[in-house]
Amino acid sequence: MLGLDWGNRKKTYDYIIIGSGYGGAIFAARLASANLSPKPAICLLERGREWPVGTFPDQVNSVLAARRIDTNPLGLYEFLDYQDISVIKGSGLGGTSLVNANVAIIPDAEVFQLANWPRTITRDILMPYYDRARQALGANPHPRAMQLAKVQAMDRRAQEIDRHAYPLNIVVNFSVNGKNAYGVEQKPCTDCGDCITGCNVGAKNTLYMNYLPMARNAGTEIYTQTKVEWIEKLAGGGWRVHGVHVADTFDEEEFTIDTRNVVLSAGAINSPEILLRSEMHRLSVSPALGTGFSGNGDFFGLAYNGAFITNVLGYGLKSPQAGDALPPGPTIVSAISYNGNVPVEDRFTVEDLSFPSAYILGAKAAFALLRGEDTVTGNEAAQQQRALNDADLLHPYRPDGALNHTMLYLVMGHDDARGTMVFDAPWYEPDGRMKIQWDGVGSQIIFTRINEELRRHARALQSSFIANPLWDIFKARHLVTAHPLGGCPLGEDYLHGAVDEFGRVFAGDGSVHDGLFVCDGSLIPSALNVNPFLTISALSERIVEKNIQAQQGVAYPQPNKSVSLSTINPIDASEYSVEGLFP
Repeated sequence: MLGLDWGNRKKTYDYIIIGSGYGGAIFAARLASANLSPKPAICLLERGREWPVGTFPDQVNSVLAARRIDTNPLGLYEFLDYQDISVIKGSGLGGTSLVNANVAIIPDAEVFQLANWPRTITRDILMPYYDRARQALGANPHPRAMQLAKVQAMDRRAQEIDRHAYPLNIVVNFSVNGKNAYGVEQKPCTDCGDCITGCNVGAKNTLYMNYLPMARNAGTEIYTQTKVEWIEKLAGGGWRVHGVHVADTFDEEEFTIDTRNVVLSAGAINSPEILLRSEMHRLSVSPALGTGFSGNGDFFGLAYNGAFITNVLGYGLKSPQAGDALPPGPTIVSAISYNGNVPVEDRFTVEDLSFPSAYILGAKAAFALLRGEDTVTGNEAAQQQRALNDADLLHPYRPDGALNHTMLYLVMGHDDARGTMVFDAPWYEPDGRMKIQWDGVGSQIIFTRINEELRRHARALQSSFIANPLWDIFKARHLVTAHPLGGCPLGEDYLHGAVDEFGRVFAGDGSVHDGLFVCDGSLIPSALNVNPFLTISALSERIVEKNIQAQQGVAYPQPNKSVSLSTINPIDASEYSVEGLFP
């Protein structure tokens, strides 16, 4: 276990890092590993619990019981429903890395040329940090990707448009059987398909397998079940963190801890919320705080009950039996990029998905009811037989069922990143909740184009097409995202961003706060057209490197409008070196 007993915490630290996702884990690992004397006292706070390998839910009932709701604040899966968009994310030590789909991909260079981005950040500038993160996370393609049935199904549509489905780099272990480079026991991937409910094999390279043990081994104190609510700037310098420690569902303890520096890395929902709550307590912030929210252009669709076996049924720890469908491979293995000679705003990426084992029975029932839109005629009898085969509850992994002839797609495009985060009442009132305002986002033309292309995918597989029901049926043009971004967007000055390129938080007068940083997906000021965690990781590697260099004496540049000469509270370091820290 990486977490420590809450009773052992100190009263003060040099750094408090809030959140253990890609930003927080990377910041803690790199800073704690720096050759600094005296060594900074670093505390990482995570609101969720620790989920060791083998403890992830893998049944319908256990998955439902692990939802994070008000009466279950330690749940793993969080579903947030706002008026125009819903958000799916994880909560636990390691953040959403515990339940994401592993895809490590770099956006097109043109993404960083969008007006939302500071001119000082380009893909070329970030490439060394992308490489650093890919190495630490163990990104590599599936060694047998093109042999998987779902990849071959992807390629059927790709070949119609002179493209190919290509294997993606994913952060999954296919070789190590024993201790990895961070001293953590791992096993090779079994192709079980349960990545997004949590890997019980120990093959998924979550942050629990790399950056977090690196941070802990280097002296970072990690405390779980600890939710930060707001931060206070102290008159004499430094910060006070206010929050609640949850011993169990009905046992909460309010706390405060003082620190010289705060790093907000609680994600694109929680970091803006903490700063907005802090603003209510008179923290000066940029008018751009809470703006620039994006769902990363996420969109979903299905090609249901087609003519071709896809092997998309997750097994988890179950052993396939004779006559069962073959294991699917990791949740996502391949993609088709629609990024030719078109403006960056019109580009998108289509990826394959598998159904985790806990979702299979529910998916069979739901999609049989929805049925979808026929894309070809003359195959009704075969489709009806496959649907009947899926009703065989004694043999859920029949290869001849409708769900094993289905493709589930995740698509990422470019929304306009104009969501705004606000409170509908003061935070201290019982109904005081943050909400996201984004009128008409689901009606943006990019989603209609994506929907039409997914219909063509379904036709290529002789399938029925089922659009995202929330978008198409139940809530007209309502979107769902697994990749929330923005809310503390990067900007060249305080009028165009909540933070600068180094993660320093702007005050309302254009200066930057001493010792207050943001380091997570809330920084990203636009959709990326691809899975975002590698970009979050690259930005985080750059931010912590600059932070360490500032401790070494290499000053930050002045913000465009600044009254602050120092932007990091010193730790009285007499000796400091980053030599050998960054491979």
